[in-house]
Amino acid sequence: HASTSLSSRLGYTLHFVNEESIAIISLLNSDVFKHFPKLKFVVPHGGGAIPYHMGRFMATRYPSTRNIGREAVPESEYFENAMKKLYYDTCVYTKDGLELLFRSVGSDNCLFGTETPGAGSAVNSKTPKPLDDLKSVIDSIDWLSEGDRKKIFEGNAMKLYRFN
Repeated sequence: HASTSLSSRLGYTLHFVNEESIAIISLLNSDVFKHFPKLKFVVPHGGGAIPYHMGRFMATRYPSTRNIGREAVPESEYFENAMKKLYYDTCVYTKDGLELLFRSVGSDNCLFGTETPGAGSAVNSKTPKPLDDLKSVIDSIDWLSEGDRKKIFEGNAMKLYRFN
């Protein structure tokens, strides 16, 4: 989780989104997983802007007709596959954002996360609930299976932290 920023141009939340996105790209573009293949990271806030801009990051690893000097990467290192080396929490605040996260990385790589008290304590103007009441939001995503929900709410954390 990134620290706060004193920049008037880069507020509290935007700083988190930027830092989380930079951390993911830096890790996936490094040799860290070659040296430590079993290393596990949990990225907060659904991976920052990564799910939203997946296509841009995918394009950097695909063969290019314009940049013929670019070396091909194995399919296992295509961005959409490499990003599954990481885990992502669900502290995203909206159903649309959570659906995009689940579709982008899959239920196997998501861990339930909440931020109350905190920024998520604000009450959604359209519901009587805090923005961070994410269990009910996840439960409302009808295309998630019960198995997906179980993984997100507890199974992935149990596996990741070796409680099973």
